[in-house]
Amino acid sequence: TRTFCPQPELPDLGWGDDGFGHSLEELNAWPDPRCFKSHWPSRDHVGRNAKGKYIYVMRNAQDQMVSHWNQVWGMGFHYGTEGMTFEGGWDGFFEDWINGDVENGSWADHVASWWARRGDPNVLFLRYEELKANPRKAVSRIASFVGLDISEEDLTRVVNVTSFDVMRRADQEDKGLRFMRWLGVLRTTHIREGHTGKGKMFFSAKQLAMLEEEYKQKLKPLGVPRGYMFSTP
Repeated sequence: TRTFCPQPELPDLGWGDDGFGHSLEELNAWPDPRCFKSHWPSRDHVGRNAKGKYIYVMRNAQDQMVSHWNQVWGMGFHYGTEGMTFEGGWDGFFEDWINGDVENGSWADHVASWWARRGDPNVLFLRYEELKANPRKAVSRIASFVGLDISEEDLTRVVNVTSFDVMRRADQEDKGLRFMRWLGVLRTTHIREGHTGKGKMFFSAKQLAMLEEEYKQKLKPLGVPRGYMFSTP
């Protein structure tokens, strides 16, 4: 039994289940039910079809941007994006982010693509803030959505193994990641804080105005609540 969901957009290095990525042949050979994770917007490989179910998890823009910055800063490069540097620090990253010059493009465009499908019967639209506020309820919704009759015991186990503390401990104790941090390849841990509402502390008045304009132009006309974009305590 596999204990992870592979990420199809990562490159296949030919290492099989223990590798960084997987070939299409490998993925197609896996028996049903299969589980994949992805950062793709709703197009191309995850366009509308009746063959699968999709669980989309979004996070408010401010918290997501701060988390994203710490991830790429920790790795030392913009993953999947050519020509991006860190010479401009946080302010430079903000410009990259607001212009969509980061992996998977514009946050607002990404959210808009899945917001349009939130009513589809094979799409479950979740917010990170909901997962944090009531993980037990969120896991129950996910189980029901994928057609699993989950016991209270299994529900408790899933909530525990997916908790932030357990994931952070696994990240800190992983021998490979510890070695890369020791070498200096990674500057920090991947699992950092997991809070909601702290992202708003990092933004200048000018940056907040730019975010507000991004919301008004791209998401407000679609009916996306303003609170879905902006961080609240």
